[in-house]
Amino acid sequence: MTYLGIDGGGSGCRARLVDEAGQVLGEGWAGPANIASDFAGALANIRSAAQMAYGGRVAPETIRAVAGIAGANLSGAGPELAAQLPFPVRVVQDIAISVRGALGPGDGIVAALGTGSIFARQREGQVRSVGGWGLRIGDEASGAWIGRAVVMRAARMIDGFIAPTPLLARIAGELGGAPGIVQFSLRANPADYAGFVPRILEAEAEGDEAAGAILAAARSEIRAAIRLLQPRDTVLPVVWTGGLGPALALGDWPRVEAAGDALAGAIEMARGTEWTA
Repeated sequence: MTYLGIDGGGSGCRARLVDEAGQVLGEGWAGPANIASDFAGALANIRSAAQMAYGGRVAPETIRAVAGIAGANLSGAGPELAAQLPFPVRVVQDIAISVRGALGPGDGIVAALGTGSIFARQREGQVRSVGGWGLRIGDEASGAWIGRAVVMRAARMIDGFIAPTPLLARIAGELGGAPGIVQFSLRANPADYAGFVPRILEAEAEGDEAAGAILAAARSEIRAAIRLLQPRDTVLPVVWTGGLGPALALGDWPRVEAAGDALAGAIEMARGTEWTA
């Protein structure tokens, strides 16, 4: 028996195959894998990453897989995805594998901040999550949410509601002014918006007022989510995961490092007694 873990998010997909002893046999990478926003594209990328990890090494029917996929929690597309993959697989919400990887069996809170965002508490084996609604109605403090905010502020700068800043002027110029901003907004996906985040973080460090305001709003959303998940009778430590987790980590609560990554969590779930295809 071999075990395949798949971590599919809004910016990319990773897969890892291990044997009974936990030895890594193969790994794979592909593009975005959000089954709620682009099922066909996500399916193609999940297949590609998985094939890269196991292809030519083991037969698909000998695999037990767990796939933690963005959009699996609310789209209802998980069973359809499982039916179209060539190996037995359990499809779960991406936060499930992040929590298992980061905390193992221990108690704590995971702030998963990448292209999307979701927060989860694990306590005495029970997991509660908040967020993960997608950019159209949520994903506060995510890379996509932060990137969209800078584009919105650039539009408001053009209208004269807010004063220009170096960051907003650069973004507006790169997009082609008002017409370009509109065209970008009509075609942009969450990963496109998240692409602005590195420059926003750099601009905040340089004292840019717009960048500071956007990231202050993001940290406020993070604080509210973690406060909601903190129990009243104790204080749980927080693990900061995802591409943005360490950059936006707050010092309000004890911080612990992740025991493992989301792929490790997926593989642990695949090896566990709770696995069902």
